[in-house]
Amino acid sequence: MNTGDESMGRAGVSRREWLHLTAYGAAAAALPGSLRAATSDVGDPAAAWPQENGPFGNFNPRRYGVKLVEDLAQAKQAWVSEEHDLGFAKGSSSGYLSHLADATTHPGSASGLIVAEGKVFASSFRPCGEVWADQSPHVLAGIGKFRGEQLEAIRRNAALDADDFTLAVDVRTGKTVWKTVEANQGLNRYSGKRLQFHGTPVYHDGRVLSLGSTGRVYCYDAGTGKKLWEDATSSPAQAAAALKTKLLKARNALPGGEGMGASPIVAGGVLVVPQFGTKHDVGLRGMNVKTGETLWEVPAATSRFATPAVWTHRDKQFVLVATIQGELRLIDPQDGRVLWTVTGLEPVYYPLSPSDNHVMVNVKSATDTAKKPGQSWGRIAAYHLTPAGAERAWEVPDLAPFWFENHMDICAMRRVLIRDERVYYFTQGHTHDPQRSSCYFHILEEETGTILYSSQAEEFGHPTTDNPQNGILGQFWLVEDRMLNIPDAAHSDRSTLQWVTIDPKQVRRLGSRWKPPHHNTTAYEKFIELAYVDGRFLMRTWQGQVVCYDLRRPV
Repeated sequence: MNTGDESMGRAGVSRREWLHLTAYGAAAAALPGSLRAATSDVGDPAAAWPQENGPFGNFNPRRYGVKLVEDLAQAKQAWVSEEHDLGFAKGSSSGYLSHLADATTHPGSASGLIVAEGKVFASSFRPCGEVWADQSPHVLAGIGKFRGEQLEAIRRNAALDADDFTLAVDVRTGKTVWKTVEANQGLNRYSGKRLQFHGTPVYHDGRVLSLGSTGRVYCYDAGTGKKLWEDATSSPAQAAAALKTKLLKARNALPGGEGMGASPIVAGGVLVVPQFGTKHDVGLRGMNVKTGETLWEVPAATSRFATPAVWTHRDKQFVLVATIQGELRLIDPQDGRVLWTVTGLEPVYYPLSPSDNHVMVNVKSATDTAKKPGQSWGRIAAYHLTPAGAERAWEVPDLAPFWFENHMDICAMRRVLIRDERVYYFTQGHTHDPQRSSCYFHILEEETGTILYSSQAEEFGHPTTDNPQNGILGQFWLVEDRMLNIPDAAHSDRSTLQWVTIDPKQVRRLGSRWKPPHHNTTAYEKFIELAYVDGRFLMRTWQGQVVCYDLRRPV
């Protein structure tokens, strides 16, 4: 077996990764030099980070065996892309117009970045046209205080029409390889603080597949950007086209959408696309990657914030999804058959991150002390997975340190990762003492739920009385032998990164919290997933660029 990276061996990968490597066994020859990666179980074996939830469909990156800097302050900026068109994604409610008045950037999608064939791929939209939301209450309320360049920027950035586009950037240099623009085919979905449109593209077998802001699906050649096919036949795409016509005529509203956080994936060689248009749970459509033909549809299959998970069992891939209605499903991607459904769960807003054997979902708490009326605290339980069904294996204690807020205010953030038979789980739960942190971090044994480590975030600085950037919360990835954590991934101006050790006997921060020189752009209900590839970390910036940070320890 040729993994394409000699530093990787049986001792350096998890059982899940090893099974995928031996099952696919292809050489990862597409990536240049040290960015050549091990084989993948999603899409093409050469893809380093082929879709939003990573090469294994569960947000875990590969382990390349590289040595990383001990303090993130030692990270080096490798490059900043010459492209600066991706937009800023999330604004704010109070600063709605001030963000539109920024002449250096514009609204855009909250899509993540993917990596394959030695290129970074991204997609977004850019407002265009002469019709702007001059009758919107958001605009009318404060437009009078802007003049000159700022007023012109608002007119441009509040345009109701938009261009969808997809671009490829050289992963070694940041230079643009190609960019395709679908002129006037999009919709300006800027909505301020909440309700972003995500739509991270997906790579498979030499193709990049992108979901446009009106529900159109585009397929491009990954090497050249040549469009291979386009589809606008879905009912969500037709509804979005009608909405766009209405808005252009009325000039009185910027479309807010319903919070479109799920992105397309490829499972079993089939493109799986979220069908936005319903208020809570959205349907999925299976499509032929080569032709765009619709193969199947499953209604109300996943939370509108949750990219479907790819679960692999004995070399066969399945689509694993959960809903706000409290249902867990396994879908065969070849024909769209729902193989089984678990009901009676609490709302599952967040994306799933399964291991070979388990997935963590939200189950009911017996407490009635929820933060707001009509809400309940969330807490996780492990379900053992097989193609024939799912059975509850264990659940965390029904105690405050294990609760998380379960409502539509950043409730869709990813809270769980599983690797090497351990579960990593953070909470933002309840405490009766407002002066104490309600943020906890836990490491549990995957098979039994045994608590290996459990501690409040004060060990990393008090997040309530000290600084909200402290603690282990927000967004995290298991990178090589440690955790990479963005404690506040919802606010660009407050975002910092930190290393955390993952040995349950000695959990601690390595080095200092590091604020990157470029503000990374952010989202809210569901954060923007970022890619890790062979010691490099790729981020989007507020100014619409891609920046690559080299985290490798100097030789």
